[in-house]
Amino acid sequence: MGVNIGRGKADTQERILVAATELFIARGYERTTVSDVAKLAGVSRATVFWHFRDKASVFRESFSRILAPFRESLTRRWDDVDTSKRLEEQIAMSELFAAEHGAEIAAFVRWALESPQLRGIVVDAALDLNHRFAGALTETISQLLPKHRDPKLVAHSLMLAFDAMLLLGFFDNRSRMHEERSAAVHELIAMINRDAARG
Repeated sequence: MGVNIGRGKADTQERILVAATELFIARGYERTTVSDVAKLAGVSRATVFWHFRDKASVFRESFSRILAPFRESLTRRWDDVDTSKRLEEQIAMSELFAAEHGAEIAAFVRWALESPQLRGIVVDAALDLNHRFAGALTETISQLLPKHRDPKLVAHSLMLAFDAMLLLGFFDNRSRMHEERSAAVHELIAMINRDAARG
């Protein structure tokens, strides 16, 4: 009985967040009301407030839901992948996530830039994810590079290149430019692997 109640609560929250995400992306934060979210989710306005404290909380959880698959992927164990191939796979995984969810993330970032209240929500979530990803890359690079190299600095260099690729993609999404920026990131990975091979 308790499991079914918990599942019902989770299902209702998911419906609310799916509806809210759709509306925030289409209309923005200010032009989306809790009543709009409730109507699209097929629940009452009171139900939305029962699950979430206020509209800002719905926004925060909607953005967190978009990022959740990538956040969860960072907990993956890579023992089954050859160390020299891990960096490529980790970056490929993140590129796939960005390709699948880039439009949603860009919309949330755009609305956050227009609202000081929302900016902190988006920035905090993005920085947390960035920190986790840098940690995962540092762990892989520490197993590749000779002891005299600082894996954290190398990982952060790779993160800077990757972040720049994503950010520039928001402003210039021409496929040719994306391919060039992606190739630059992968060349940096190749350089790290060559350095590792030299020992």
